[in-house]
Amino acid sequence: MTPSDADELRARNRAVVEAFFSSNLDNPEERIALWHPDGVKELPFAPRELPKTRWEGRDEIVANTVNNAGMFANCVHQDLEIFACEDPSLFFVTSRMVPEATFLGEPYPQSFVHLLRVEDGRIILQREYFDSGILADAERAARAKGRTPTV
Repeated sequence: MTPSDADELRARNRAVVEAFFSSNLDNPEERIALWHPDGVKELPFAPRELPKTRWEGRDEIVANTVNNAGMFANCVHQDLEIFACEDPSLFFVTSRMVPEATFLGEPYPQSFVHLLRVEDGRIILQREYFDSGILADAERAARAKGRTPTV
């Protein structure tokens, strides 16, 4: 691959990453459409209590996205910074939730580092790193009020 080919591919892949983060979780189909059929989502530093931290393939990704839409509200990423890697398919992204973001009705002031890989114009890998204590605190507060996460 020539340097100009790599630059063109990187630009196309970056547009996919930008679309992924501008998609609206209130309309899960927007984000689902950007996933590769063989996509994988991982939460390497998620709280131990989470029943699942890895989703593989379209069916699992769809189920996770729809479940998240039911648990998170105003899940909008702000202060997005996208860092391209030498590999034109790989990107690191930092972001944080808008102040109105909630998890099961509780405030969710989360910040993230994401690793994304794009293949054939779709996300094939998302690794999401975040402060698991913030998620655990929101879940604990929600459970105390009788609200529990979906699986």
